[in-house]
Amino acid sequence: MKIQKYISIALTGLALSLSNASFADVDTLAKNLKNNYPNLSAKVVGESPVDDIYEVQVAGNLVYTNEDARYFFVGNLVDFKNKTNVTEQRQQELSQIDISQLPLEDAIKNVKGNGERKLYIFSDPDCPYCQRLEQELTTVNNVTIYTFMMPLKALHPNAETIAKKVWCSDNRYEAWEDYMLHQKAPSASENCNNPVKQNIDLATRLNVTGTPTMFLENGQRISGGRSAQELEVILNTVK
Repeated sequence: MKIQKYISIALTGLALSLSNASFADVDTLAKNLKNNYPNLSAKVVGESPVDDIYEVQVAGNLVYTNEDARYFFVGNLVDFKNKTNVTEQRQQELSQIDISQLPLEDAIKNVKGNGERKLYIFSDPDCPYCQRLEQELTTVNNVTIYTFMMPLKALHPNAETIAKKVWCSDNRYEAWEDYMLHQKAPSASENCNNPVKQNIDLATRLNVTGTPTMFLENGQRISGGRSAQELEVILNTVK
């Protein structure tokens, strides 16, 4: 019994030692990233499946390095045996959000059919890809769409004015659809209380850097437009 007790204590000590060593390596990497690249926005997000190699998020991209933070592997880490793209899977996990934290009162809501499926979109009124997405959405039914207007002023100088006028319209979704599908500018004033700035700030916090960016009900992020057929498949596979 005493021998078993000593073995148990030894194994516990070894496990704690290995755990502490792992944390020490992560801490060392974090310090080296900060010291070696003080102007780089980099964050250690986890251990990779490869021993002593860690996942680091840089400008929304996943790269790999060891605790020295000198040499970096940039690209996809692939599990050939299981035929899976490990980097792509982790990117999806890391880019997911908590949908319950979205301020839905700051979005334009449109319920189509029974509205049982949900789609949350960050969109710029003058983004051609967003306009194309709106066209595709006209044939997607049984979905509730929440549109957060996020004008990219550097690319589309007039987009902020349009977004504010859409929000100030009596029927926001109708004004949005008229502009996105038919380029009919809203006639409302732009001086009402609107959430455009809050939406831009929200996008920054969520690392939404381009439009359109969509989120599903499970928090999964989808960047860029999709066809109606693709959207149907995506919406039907949400878990």
